[in-house]
Amino acid sequence: MKPHRLAIEAFGPYADPVAVDFDALATEGLFLIHGTTGAGKTFLLDALCFALYGEVSGDRSVKGLRSDHAAPGAVPRVSLEFSCGAARYRVERTPAHTAVKARGQGTTEKPAQAVLFRLDAGSPERAVAAKTTEVTREVEHLVGLSAAQFRQVILLPQGRFAEVLRARAEEREALLKTLFDTEIYERAGWWLEERAREARQLALEQAREQEVRRRRAADAWAPHAPEPPDGAEPSQEPPPPPADQAGLEALVADITAVVQGTEASLREATAGLQAAQTTQATLAAEADRWDRRAAAAARLGELEAKQETVEAYRQKLALAEQAERLRSSLGAEQEARRALALVERDLGQQLGAAVRARDGARALPESVRRLDLTALPSAEALAAAGADLAARGAEVRELARKAEEAAQAGGAAAAASQRAGEAEAGRATAVARQERLAAEQERELALLVQARSARDQLEGLQRAAREAEGRAVAAEAIAPARERQIAAEVVRNAADRDVNTAAAGLNELRRRQIEGMAARLAGALATGAPCPVCGATDHPAPARPSADAVGDGAIAAAERTLAAATQAAQAAAVAVANAQAALAAVLEKASDGPDPLAARQAAVSAAAAQLAAQALADGLPALEQRTADREQQRQRLAQAIEAAATAIALESRAAAEASQRQRALAEQVTRELGEGLEPGVVLRGFGPLEAALQALVAGAGAHTRATSALEQAARRLGQELAASPFATAADAAAALQEESWRQKLVERIAAFEAEVIEQRNLLAAPDLADLPETRPDTAAALEAVTHADAARTRAVECHSEARAAQREITRLAADHRAGDADLAAKQERADRISAVASRCQGKAAPWISLQRWVLSAYLADICGFANQRLTLMTSGRYQLRLTDEGGHGGRKAGLGLRVLDAYTGEEREVSSLSGGETFQASLALALGVADTVQAHAGGVPLEALFIDEGFGSLDPDNLQLAMDELDRLREGGRMIGLISHVGALRERIRGGIEVIAGDRGSSLRVGVTA
Repeated sequence: MKPHRLAIEAFGPYADPVAVDFDALATEGLFLIHGTTGAGKTFLLDALCFALYGEVSGDRSVKGLRSDHAAPGAVPRVSLEFSCGAARYRVERTPAHTAVKARGQGTTEKPAQAVLFRLDAGSPERAVAAKTTEVTREVEHLVGLSAAQFRQVILLPQGRFAEVLRARAEEREALLKTLFDTEIYERAGWWLEERAREARQLALEQAREQEVRRRRAADAWAPHAPEPPDGAEPSQEPPPPPADQAGLEALVADITAVVQGTEASLREATAGLQAAQTTQATLAAEADRWDRRAAAAARLGELEAKQETVEAYRQKLALAEQAERLRSSLGAEQEARRALALVERDLGQQLGAAVRARDGARALPESVRRLDLTALPSAEALAAAGADLAARGAEVRELARKAEEAAQAGGAAAAASQRAGEAEAGRATAVARQERLAAEQERELALLVQARSARDQLEGLQRAAREAEGRAVAAEAIAPARERQIAAEVVRNAADRDVNTAAAGLNELRRRQIEGMAARLAGALATGAPCPVCGATDHPAPARPSADAVGDGAIAAAERTLAAATQAAQAAAVAVANAQAALAAVLEKASDGPDPLAARQAAVSAAAAQLAAQALADGLPALEQRTADREQQRQRLAQAIEAAATAIALESRAAAEASQRQRALAEQVTRELGEGLEPGVVLRGFGPLEAALQALVAGAGAHTRATSALEQAARRLGQELAASPFATAADAAAALQEESWRQKLVERIAAFEAEVIEQRNLLAAPDLADLPETRPDTAAALEAVTHADAARTRAVECHSEARAAQREITRLAADHRAGDADLAAKQERADRISAVASRCQGKAAPWISLQRWVLSAYLADICGFANQRLTLMTSGRYQLRLTDEGGHGGRKAGLGLRVLDAYTGEEREVSSLSGGETFQASLALALGVADTVQAHAGGVPLEALFIDEGFGSLDPDNLQLAMDELDRLREGGRMIGLISHVGALRERIRGGIEVIAGDRGSSLRVGVTA
């Protein structure tokens, strides 16, 4: 971080705006901040720290930072332009303060505010953050340091200069972590720890897998383990698993022996089963022939008993085949009779429907009313009635159309009336709105006149307010100006007296010198040499010096005193003239010295008048805009009122015309149709009647066709019955059978005859001859086969289980053998990674973590740079040394500091240094930190350093050494600012900032210090 420009206003002792251009000071690399005690030198560092972090650098509180010398309305502000890398920023902050209310009496509390801008060349500034906490967080990210760390390495406040030197190892570690990017080493340690944990877990899992393999091998062997000796108590626990690979190999040999025994048992059981199966097959074949012969004899007897039933079915089948020839005629006659019955039933229903439809209809033609519907009318009567009803329907539909037109006309009249009412209501609303706008316009026109008058008077009021304020300030300055004039006159009078006194003293000395001049000349006489006054070579009575003789040195001193007094008198005279001129100026500005209180009241009144006029003038554009908008609204309302009146007239005339047409059409419908009847109701009654008459016409034709079809079917059936063996149609219908029944009966008769032949042929077969009378016994042979098969099954199961156990144990033994090698490799890797991780985490000798080791190396570099300066500043006496404060465990190892005293050859605590020695060591360490950060990439760049006091604790020799070292910093490229009262620094450091205290606050003079 490098500061460029600091601006302060109403902050601490700085009431008026002041600014510091650090770029101009940075050209020398080293500058001095000096001034009287309490002038506000440290407040410059407070402002720098406050601008960045919202905190002050020393022991002050952020409360009460507003300047007591500032005007009541002044707002405390601090602005800092700084750069981080290639980017440039400006941060502005306002502390929390108490401010005078803008309106009314009293004060109000203003909260703290902050904003951070990014300043890019060629682009407008861009706000990065706008809240105090967000700005602080963004600054910490940009600078890379917190406020506390900033005060440890960049801005070293008064009384806290030695914090880094005397810090505990933990605090020093936190600072170094921030200054140097060593997080990767910490992450590397944790990463190695995680890898070690994973490696140990893999080895443990591998060991568990080995144990699982041994247990599974023991479980596979358990069913085949030998039984305990006779008389021994059987164990309830499974056999223990093998302890190692040798135990597994022994299990492989044991299970191999078991497999060989089960294989021999299986061969023996297989031979017994084959012998039993051969015997059982021979008896089963003989029993099967005996069963077939017995079954054929029994079945043949059953078939011969059913012979008479089969003959009866043959006769029934012959009658069904003869009746099948009459099926078509029988069906046609029955279908024609059913069709005629259905037509007659439908005609009865249609006649009833026609009667009901005619009874429900109105305004029917005469022919329809006289139509007889108790029986089926003739086709001519039905046709005539249907034609008359259709004609009457056309007439009624025309009347319905006219009734619809009348209804539409009525609706149009109602709608027109409603629109006329709505237009009337809208016209009334517009009239009321127009009246309100007129009243508002009248009120706002008065305000508009006032605002325009205030705008015209504003320039004069502003000028009057400025003049009144100037007179008030001048009136308030009269008394101090008179006091300064009186004081200057007192000083001038005293200076004049000093001049008179010095001149009198010089004259007296010259008189005495002249009086003693003879003695001076006599002192220079030599024997035989001429006198410089009379020329005589004889000097009988030379003058002798008096006791109050005056020498040239006294005369010269008196002359210098007179010259100094004269110069002071001249300066005092100039000061009196300046004071008189200043008094005359304020008297002239104050109009010959009015009362300051009255002048201030007049200034307040003028300012209030200006503010009131300004408020009215500021509201003028809004008033003019509202007036113009309201005038447009009035014009639009007038147009709306005129349009509403036109709409009312048009809609009223349309409503009257529609009502007249509605009445005419309604009278015509009533006249044509009759009183109380509506065309729609009449038409709805015609529809069912028309449908009923049409249905009767269709039903009459269907009845004629059904009667003719029945007569034709009856004649055909009679002819076919005469040629058949059936006397009546009922006999033929009773003999009828379905085709499937007849086919099934033919198949069953054929199957009966075929089965009789089959059973007779079977009994005559040669293989059924010579059989015993009783059936052979196959149960004993089957039981023998069952026992033999069960024995073989048990042998197969035992052999399969043993083979499966052998394969499993053999596989587990091979896997265990490979797993042992894998476990050894994983364990070796876990031990190796754990050792590296423990070393990097500081859990093993030398008990220091990797990150702390790297930080210790950085601290060693810092000490190296620091010792280069400390050796020079202390004439080779002191050097900083790293020490292991933590010992075993590494929590503090490698970051302790001690000091080596070359005079004693012993190391001791840094706290044992004196105040001046502590300052020297702290200064060297601070500069060493900056040198180290600059020498290593990835650290926080430290381009500036500010030191507040401490040089006064050095004796002249050590001060000279420290100043020599500071002079060498000019070549380092960094900007270093010093706050000090030591006069020797002002002689060595020519550039800087002078803080000048005054009765109205402090001011700054930037440039040459002396």
